[in-house]
Amino acid sequence: MKRIMINEICKVYDGPHATPNKTEYGPIYLGIDAITEDGMLDATQFAHLSEEDYIKWTKRVIPQENDIVFSYEATLGRYTMIPKGFHGCLGRRLAIIRNVSNKINTRWLYYYFRSPEWTSFIRNQTVKGSTVDRISVEDFPKYTVPLIPIGKQNRIVDVLDKIDRRIANNKKINDYLA
Repeated sequence: MKRIMINEICKVYDGPHATPNKTEYGPIYLGIDAITEDGMLDATQFAHLSEEDYIKWTKRVIPQENDIVFSYEATLGRYTMIPKGFHGCLGRRLAIIRNVSNKINTRWLYYYFRSPEWTSFIRNQTVKGSTVDRISVEDFPKYTVPLIPIGKQNRIVDVLDKIDRRIANNKKINDYLA
């Protein structure tokens, strides 16, 4: 199977390396704890920051709809997608993958990053630290992903999106019944 380096199809942006003062309201400060293991955003875990701090914390990158966010330190293996209407910044230990190619369906890439194959690969790239484990954000763009025909990617996304919608619907029903 043909593979392609991530930097040939995407830009990777590292988030800030510190934490701003939190506020009760304002733009979202997206932390790792707001990204669930199943790739969803948990709004109950959102923190907030002031508009002034937002300007400072988005100098490197402003998260955009359909960006893939991933954790590269501490709690590894968390991936999510930025939804429409998101107004916020990345928290510490998070980075963005932004698709810049028509060779890759962003949602397919998101699903691939959550696959057992990718999880195993990342496990082998993990650097064991004295306090936390991490993967290299500098090396990440050089990693490769499968390059399958875009039509096949689109069909895979259609199936997986339907499954995700059913899972989300079932969770809502379970929450209602609980």
